[in-house]
Amino acid sequence: MTQQSDSLTTPLAVFSPHQDCLPEIFREEINLAVWERPVSQPCSHFAQAFTRRTGSMERFMSLSKEDSAASALPQWALELEGADAFVADVDELIAMFSCLFEPEAVGLRLHVLQRTMCPRFHVDQVAARMICTYQGAGTQWLPEALVKRPGTPGPLPAQPIKDQDIRQIATAAVAILKGEAWEGNEGRGLIHRSPPPEDKPRLVVGLDWL
Repeated sequence: MTQQSDSLTTPLAVFSPHQDCLPEIFREEINLAVWERPVSQPCSHFAQAFTRRTGSMERFMSLSKEDSAASALPQWALELEGADAFVADVDELIAMFSCLFEPEAVGLRLHVLQRTMCPRFHVDQVAARMICTYQGAGTQWLPEALVKRPGTPGPLPAQPIKDQDIRQIATAAVAILKGEAWEGNEGRGLIHRSPPPEDKPRLVVGLDWL
């Protein structure tokens, strides 16, 4: 397990090839936990076929404990190559998220993006969000030592950073981002953004703590 920070007094990011790094998000000094896992070929095949046919999609739904990610997909998508593997993988992430935070419900976000969804660096006004990019470049983020935050509560100012300072979460990696609504993390939410547009659409799944 590796930690990235320029100071022990600033929020840390934790990366590991093992999923047991995800509970590290409960540590006060951690605002990003990333399980760096390999790309699943069945999920990749599904992502290619699904995004090619869909073009673009933004879907949000609330899931109870008995619900499956399959309910967020059109019927035709469930018949694509790799659909079973994709649904099983997202259901596993939902189970992990539910086990960690025990929410009353999980908000599932399914995005097929042809353009940049959130081009400006920002913080999320949530307690915690899990993100996995199944196709395309992953979410970009900034180490705390390079971050410019407002002196008083208010909008996040533009970030005067260089391209080489920007970090990126790998495709297929599972990340938990701590937001502003996490008790005790006010003013310390992870600063991140969507990557620039590519020549192929992104398939992104996000899970929210409802």
